[in-house]
Amino acid sequence: FGKVKGGTISDPVLGTEFDLKTGDVVKWCPSGLGKLIGGIFDPVGVPVYPVQAKGKTVNVQVDVNYKANFEADYWSGILDAQGKSNGKYY
Repeated sequence: FGKVKGGTISDPVLGTEFDLKTGDVVKWCPSGLGKLIGGIFDPVGVPVYPVQAKGKTVNVQVDVNYKANFEADYWSGILDAQGKSNGKYY
């Protein structure tokens, strides 16, 4: 979906451009809708991952535990009507 140009990739909806090597924001929300929404939020980069091309395949090293690590603290107490994940109640 995004367009790759000059070492960056752009978000097709808001137009934000990210550096392909670092994930840093190069241009923050330059489109019409992007200017409206981008004014509400601070620019945040995207994660980058090591890649290796082998023949016709591309290997990407990702953290398979990223979601679990993110949710470990986030979900504690939110939508947790049956008690905490450690078995205790509030």
